[in-house]
Amino acid sequence: MKTYSFAPIAAREYPTLALLDNPYIWGGVGYSLNVSEKPYPPEIVEAMKERGIEWDHIPVSETDFEEFWDSSLLRGVRRLNEAYEEGKKIVVHCDFGNNRSRTFIEAFYYFLTGKEFEDEYKGEMSHLAYNCKIGHFESLKHIEREIDSFLREGDGAPWL
Repeated sequence: MKTYSFAPIAAREYPTLALLDNPYIWGGVGYSLNVSEKPYPPEIVEAMKERGIEWDHIPVSETDFEEFWDSSLLRGVRRLNEAYEEGKKIVVHCDFGNNRSRTFIEAFYYFLTGKEFEDEYKGEMSHLAYNCKIGHFESLKHIEREIDSFLREGDGAPWL
């Protein structure tokens, strides 16, 4: 499974039984964060249990800007950090693994390092910056302040 260089974490599309059986895509995964709007169907839940994959569902809408973007992102970063500290391989997915999932991964990168992230998968612009541009966040500095404030309330990140 190809992961980002800073942590054993990957962005993927919504899982199917065939994808879960593919060792190159889901092999060794210990934690999955589902940020699509749809919950797992029973057969996926059962397959994940059989494979020992823990998961959380934090539904995120691509179009409803008010509902998600601050509190859900911070909850997701907290869960990603817990799985990371437990040494688990992590998959974050939405429907196609292109925007919401990568946004969570970039926020987690910021949490770990205090730095902004350029997507090494595709060499594209920051998904956090993109989501600010289309109105999901007030600004990149706003979300960074939110993460910083969130960290001070909790255990904090290594760089704080």
